[in-house]
Parts: sequence; structure tokens; C-alpha cells
Amino acid sequence: MTRAPCLLLVATLAACGGDDSSSTDPLGGSLTVTGSVVDFQSGTALDVAAMVSTTALDPAPTITTTGSMFTIDGVPENSAFQILATAAPTHHATYSPAVTVISDDVDGVKAYSVSETFLQAMATGFNVTPSATKGILLIHLVDGQGMPKSGVAASNILIANAAGSSAPKFLDAQMAPAPNATASSASGWVVVFDLPAGVVDLGTAATATATLAMPTSPVAAGAITIAEAVVTDGMPAPLPTNVSFATQVYPIFSARGCVACHSGGGPGKDLGGLMLDAGANKVYMELTTENPLRVQKTMPEKSLVLTMPSAESPSDGHPNVTFTGPQDADYLKILVWIREGAKNN
Repeated sequence: MTRAPCLLLVATLAACGGDDSSSTDPLGGSLTVTGSVVDFQSGTALDVAAMVSTTALDPAPTITTTGSMFTIDGVPENSAFQILATAAPTHHATYSPAVTVISDDVDGVKAYSVSETFLQAMATGFNVTPSATKGILLIHLVDGQGMPKSGVAASNILIANAAGSSAPKFLDAQMAPAPNATASSASGWVVVFDLPAGVVDLGTAATATATLAMPTSPVAAGAITIAEAVVTDGMPAPLPTNVSFATQVYPIFSARGCVACHSGGGPGKDLGGLMLDAGANKVYMELTTENPLRVQKTMPEKSLVLTMPSAESPSDGHPNVTFTGPQDADYLKILVWIREGAKNN
């Protein structure tokens, strides 16, 4: 069986900011993504008509399908999104890993769909009955080179935003259920059943012996979500301390492409009322004193400067995703800066 590779085409995401709402035209241009819907196990294109939709793009792009092939028009530059693909009655609704588009059209994308036969085999092998009101998460544990990671103990896998979900369950080297396994096999695949609809992240277990980094991923009732988690042996590096706004936070907005949108000539100025192309002192005032306040010192994680450019369900209207999850290094710098009092330092 062929493993389903991650569709994260570019590691650096862009465009973050303030209280944006939708617009009539994609921000930063209009690009095209083309590809095909393929079977999760074999990786081969489906020989039946598929249905395709997307998440995290506002406004919604135009999608056309011919058999298993699809074309997505109107994708903004510097955006990341998931493809939801299905081909009833043979294949289940499945979210593929994130597709990231920077400044060029993207071709050859594979959107995975899990067969009903494979889903039934997992349900039988693990003796579970998938809920029509909950989602299923398939996590592929990989090393830094993208190869399947074996030997990752269940104690390292902590699912956030997952009240009522099952414990992690492992597939064996042939991707068959291994109900008695307590660690990942040579396939690297983990299954979690009964996740509530919304978005899901990985946390860090108190007794963890490895660090797992997975992008924030959507979960929907009756759907399957495929995500990739990069595993690094050992505990995560400690959070930064004494974070400087001028030298550590302010440069993030240029480095991640936020300034291109939130500038005098960019759409983020009008849509979000946020300007990021001035000096550090001016940007500090925009974030901490302008209405709406984009920094919440009492609840740092709820600050708009963090939530707007992150994946959320339902969408908050920001046209794309900058921070793939709360483990993003720049997200953590901003978070710690707010926790330390959001100083103009």
C-alpha cells in the first residue's frame, strides 16, 4: 500500500493581520490549482466522478470537476487551504492535508479520499462504530525527511480540542488495524475516532518523549481528516523569553507577507482597518490601542493578531491562513510577547 504524502507544497505561509472581512476579489491575485482525487490507499486516480470543495478561502473559489480531475480557480496568493473530496458511494468525504499556494499556479495536486471498504475495515478491526455526528482523524507520523516514523508511543499523542474522542489507535506496517499496538508501526499511521466538529491541533503531553508538530486541521461531522505530524525526538524547545516587539515581533509582519496586504495600497487596510507598513512604534499602536484591540493581555490566545491569521471553524473571515498551528515559531513569539505584557520594547 502506498502512503499518502502531505500536500504542504511550500513551508512558508503569508498574510496575517487584523479584523478582516470578505471581499469580492481574491487578495493578492487569482491563481489556479489543478489535480485529481485519488484513493487514499493506492494513490491512483478514482475512476468515478468526484465532488470537491475547499476550506479557509474567502471568497470561495470556483471549482470545476471532470471525473476525478478538478480545477480550482480564484485562489489568492499566499494562502493555505484543505480540499474536501468524496465520490459516493465508494469513497468517504475526506480532507486532504493542506495545499499552500504562494505566487504561482499549482498543478498535480492529489486530493485523497478514503474508500468505504477501508473505513469499514478500520471500524471492524478496532471494534468501533464511527459516529455520523463526529469526525475521524488519520495522522501520518513522519520524521524530518518526511519518512514514516515508527516507535512513537501513544503517550506522546495528545489531541487538543477533542473532548470525547477515542484514544489514538495504530495501523500496522500494511495499514491494517493493530488494536493491541501501543506505538506507531513502520507505516506511521495513527487513527482517532469521534472527534467533535471544528478544528484540531496536537498538544504536548506532560510525559512526552517526542515532539509532534501538526498543522491545525478541519474536522467535520461524518468526514475523515488526513494530517501529517512531524516527529522530533525529545521534548520541545523552551518558549522564548523577554521577547522584544521591535526586534522580534515587528519583523514577523514583513517576513510572513502581512505588510503586502495591510499597507497603504493593500486590501487589508480597508477590509481590516489595519496598517502594518509604518515603523515599529506606529504598528505597536495599531495593535494595542486602535479599535478593535488586536491584543488581549488577559487572554493572550484570544488576541486577534493570533486568531485572525490562524485556521478556525467557523471561519473568521480572514482570507487565508498564516499560522499553521499554535506550534508555529512566530505564533509563539507573539503569544509570549503578549503574555509578558505586550510591551513596546
